[in-house]
Order: sequence, then structure tokens, then C-alpha cells
Amino acid sequence: MNRKWMLAGSLAFTLLLSKAQQKKSDAFQVNETEVEMLYNQYLQTGDNSAVTGGTGTERLTVYGPSFSLKKTFGKNTLDFQLGADIISSASTDNIDQILSSASRLDARSYTNLHYSRFFEKSKVSISIGLSGSIESDYFSIGKFLSVSKTTKDDMETFSAQFQLFNDDLRWGRLQDGFLSSPKELIYPSELRFREWHDIYHRDSYNLNLGYTRIVNRRNTFGLFTALSLQEGLLATPFHRVFFTDGTAAVENFPRKRYKGALALKWNSFVGGNVVVKNTVNGYTDSFRVSGFSVDHETSLKLGPQWSLLPSFRFYVQKGAKYFARFAQHSPDALYYTSDFDLSPFRSYKFGLGWRHWPAVRKNKGLNAFSLRYFYYSRSDGLRAHTLSTAFNFKSRKAGRKNQVKNGNAR
Repeated sequence: MNRKWMLAGSLAFTLLLSKAQQKKSDAFQVNETEVEMLYNQYLQTGDNSAVTGGTGTERLTVYGPSFSLKKTFGKNTLDFQLGADIISSASTDNIDQILSSASRLDARSYTNLHYSRFFEKSKVSISIGLSGSIESDYFSIGKFLSVSKTTKDDMETFSAQFQLFNDDLRWGRLQDGFLSSPKELIYPSELRFREWHDIYHRDSYNLNLGYTRIVNRRNTFGLFTALSLQEGLLATPFHRVFFTDGTAAVENFPRKRYKGALALKWNSFVGGNVVVKNTVNGYTDSFRVSGFSVDHETSLKLGPQWSLLPSFRFYVQKGAKYFARFAQHSPDALYYTSDFDLSPFRSYKFGLGWRHWPAVRKNKGLNAFSLRYFYYSRSDGLRAHTLSTAFNFKSRKAGRKNQVKNGNAR
């Protein structure tokens, strides 16, 4: 299940934590430039590949560099992100037009551009943005609009965000390293004797609502909800499904899916050196997938410039009504999948991180460095390791505004 529905509302928390930067003096305008370079490496193993009908290797390696630039000038903020995921998968050979015996590579490139404006008198922040993502069998354009409102006493924040994603699932955009026009949906090699789906687009409409409250100097509480509608081709065309009579077909789902998620967050300053972040999430959708998770992260400050970041997540899921294991689907079924992401399972995720803030001179230079490791284990045998590093650079300048007094500018 996609984690973004379970973590909906994080934007509101980010806005709440950035209030201190929004309270600028009337006498000065602060211009700030922040650059972050991030690298993630993900390694996955398992034996329930949806590409081969719920059985077979799920071995996967993803190399993910990204770059982001954030520019703040007065009450305006501009964010830009550019990244790529280079994917090596043992099951790619079973879906590609070119068959080979060795694992093949695929790549996903993505970009985001956001602009936000803070209105100090009304304590309202408005953001708009665009996003794009492309890989061999996928092209997506996203748009979003968000509004947040903080009360006069700065104790409460209300937020709303609307997102729209338009996806094209045809294959053939990246041929021999060059962009080209999409050609067709790609099916498993032995099932290409017919067209299994008559559409190739998918549209997603997401509404995220949030509320945060500063309870006291040590505690902050948040309540977030996410509602979503997806319509179009919701199945993955190169996922195989095998039936009890030995026949095979391409994964098939209804053309609409409704999703809902609710999250409760509680951040607490336990002591001078310890901050804990706790989240409880609930999720359900029209495929009858439901889930519940508990997330915890502790920030343990070891000194003025060092922090240790242990974390833990537990998740339990009830599977979709359309799921069955390899060769267990009835040939009379209308909708079917053997994707174990939609199966019933339990999962655990353990993490340990380290963050360092070096001494910054003259308001510029390396602002922070972090290194994090996560181990993920699922009851169906899926295992994953993630290692990420991030370098954050910041430059800050403050200039005196033009002020008008007695008709004279100064």
C-alpha cells in the first residue's frame, strides 16, 4: 500500500515547524538559499513477484540521487527538486520487449516545482506546484494547491491540500537512452496475443486536511485525514495472474478506487535532549484493503552538534478482496491480482540515524549532514535495506527594507 496515504498531512506539520522563519521583523527582509543533495540506496529480496504471478524472485536494487533547491525571499518561497531512481530488477526480463538472461536496468526521473506565499497579517500561506515523472512504462503530471491558516496566538494551524495526478501507462518512452513517443501497453511476453485493456490512462484526485495544535511548550498534537479517488487503468499491465485451471491472464481491477486515511500525531519534548515523534495511522479503501500502523522516532541530542535518530514502525494489513496466491484464482473471477502488496501481512521497520550540524560561519556553508539506515521485514518473506545520506547547505542574508516616514523614503 502506498505510504503517502498513511502519512498524509505532513505538509501541515512542516508549516507549523517553520513558523519561526515566517515571523520576520518589519525592518528586515531575509533572503535564504538552501541546497540539499540526497542519495538513497535500496536493496530488496523476496519470492513473491507479481510479474510472474505471485511467485519468483523479487530481488530489486534502486540507486536514487536527488537534488533540491529552496529559495526564500521575504514572504515568498520557491522549491525545486530533481531526482532519478535507477532500478535493477531480476524480473525486468519478463516484461521488456527485449528478452535477455541477465537483469536489465530501468530508470525513473522526476521533478517538482513549488511556489508559496505567506501573508503575515492574516497568517495564511498559499502554495501551488507542478510535478513530473517519467520512466519506460509511465508518465505522470501532477498539480497541487494548498492553503494553511494559523490562529492569531500561533497555537493552531489548519491546512488543506488538493492534488491531481494524470498518468499515462504506455511503454516505449525511453528507448536506447533517448526520449520517444509512447507506443502501447506492455504485457507479459506470452500474453501479447491480445489487448487486455482498452485504456492506458489513470487519474488520481487527493484531498488532504490537517489540524495541528501546540498544547504546551513541550507537546504538539496533529490530526490529519486524506481522501482519494483513482479512476482509469488501475491494474499493472505486466503483472501475470494464474488460475486454478492452468490458464493465465493479465491483472485486472475495477476502473475506480476510493481511499481514506486518518493519522494522529504527537510530538513531545521529553527532556532537554530528547524529542519523540509518535504517529498512529488507519487506512481503508474500496478494494477492501485496510491497514493500521504505529510509528515512533526519537531524536536524542548527544551534544550541540550531534543527534542520534532511532525509529520503529509496525504495520498490519488486511488484503484486498481481489487477491489470491499463485494459481489459486477461479477462472470465473472478474477481477484478480497476485500482487503481495495487496495481500494480508504484517511488517516491521527499524531505523537508526545520525545527524550532525557543523559550525556555520557567516551564515553560509554546510548546515547539516545525516546518515540513516532502515531494515524492513514483512511476514510474506520480503526483506529490504535502505541507506541514505543527505547534505544540507544554507546561505542567509538580511537586508533592511525601504521604510516610509513623514513622506520620505529611507
